[in-house]
Amino acid sequence: MMDAETDFLCSLLELQYGQKVEEKLQHLAAHVPWAQGWPARKESFWNAEAFMWQHKIEKEKRQLIQNELLFLHNGKNLDLGCGSYSYLPSVGFDLSEKMLEFNDSCALKIQGNVEEPLPFIDNEFDSITAVFILNYIQNYSALFQEIKRITKTYFVMVLSSQKINEWQRQKEVYDFTADRWCSLLREAGFGVEFYEKESLWFFVCRKEER
Repeated sequence: MMDAETDFLCSLLELQYGQKVEEKLQHLAAHVPWAQGWPARKESFWNAEAFMWQHKIEKEKRQLIQNELLFLHNGKNLDLGCGSYSYLPSVGFDLSEKMLEFNDSCALKIQGNVEEPLPFIDNEFDSITAVFILNYIQNYSALFQEIKRITKTYFVMVLSSQKINEWQRQKEVYDFTADRWCSLLREAGFGVEFYEKESLWFFVCRKEER
């Protein structure tokens, strides 16, 4: 007989393929410490997503993002909401313990919440990256100020120009246009270079002193 965790993971795969197993998963989650409160509890939701995350972004898209971030490679980078994959060696920061567990690109992994003040000193990092996370952040304005405080120079934000899948959309908070994001970043004190490649939005931001 399978234990609750194994059964939970198998049922997640069934959910991935469109089977109606949410009620079963909720029951099983109560018996799995890292999944308790799934899917309503944000941390548990992303802990569960960690097991499928590697397969949700095509290899070609990963390579494109990695190429676009090469210019940051020689500095100390903080990857906010790093998930189970970072595109350059980084300090990884994520809400999900399971995402961090699977991330092999981070020598240092810190579990924490980007909705709260970040536990880093001023100008600690040469750059900060945030890939596919800003549409999930409620208090993006405070986060931008925290990013500006702890980066010496660069902040690079990557988003998809296409709609995210229906399952993950339940955690989405904002669905702004690229122009709106550019305006918000400039209001926060960043110089912004924006471009789009293969349905991906890249916001390359430099901190501006005021």
